[in-house]
Amino acid sequence: MKKTLLFASLLSFALFSCGEKSTTTETGSETHASGDASSANSVSVSSSKTTSGIIDAYLAVKDALVADDAASAAAKSADLVAVLKSYDIAGAQTNDPEELERLQVEATGFAEKLATADIAAQRESFQALSVVLKDMLKIAGTDRTLYHQYCPMYKGNTGGMWLSASEDVKNPLFGSSMLTCGRVEETLALN
Repeated sequence: MKKTLLFASLLSFALFSCGEKSTTTETGSETHASGDASSANSVSVSSSKTTSGIIDAYLAVKDALVADDAASAAAKSADLVAVLKSYDIAGAQTNDPEELERLQVEATGFAEKLATADIAAQRESFQALSVVLKDMLKIAGTDRTLYHQYCPMYKGNTGGMWLSASEDVKNPLFGSSMLTCGRVEETLALN
């Protein structure tokens, strides 16, 4: 009986935490758990086709994690590693090629760790990769609008982020257990 009551309490907490329409952060700005990007910060990034392959491969891994498919995420990570390694920094129109190269190396390292069969380890590497890739795309540019999404409940409520091509939240850090937990934090919009 106690276990059932405890489980019901934890489930209620999880649903309540991710189901809120809006909350106020310490800075006083309004954030949304519904995936609504209308009040998210918008950052202008340059238009670039050079990152298309990286974004496509990243989104394929994200979709596999959303579907709780560790085998597919591991297989798709090989494509991501390949496009990251072959990314031509010299061809990128950037003022900071050294920082771009550092981010490329770091992103490749996290992408290589996705080759494991352990979905929890994949999700941890994917979250770290997402942070680095967002910074890389801000420098290198993108071929589409991307949404930086954030789930406050990931990793013991320390939170985690990922990038999506849609403002609809499909959480790769929890998959089917908390599929819509999260909100749009920032929009990477084309110039």
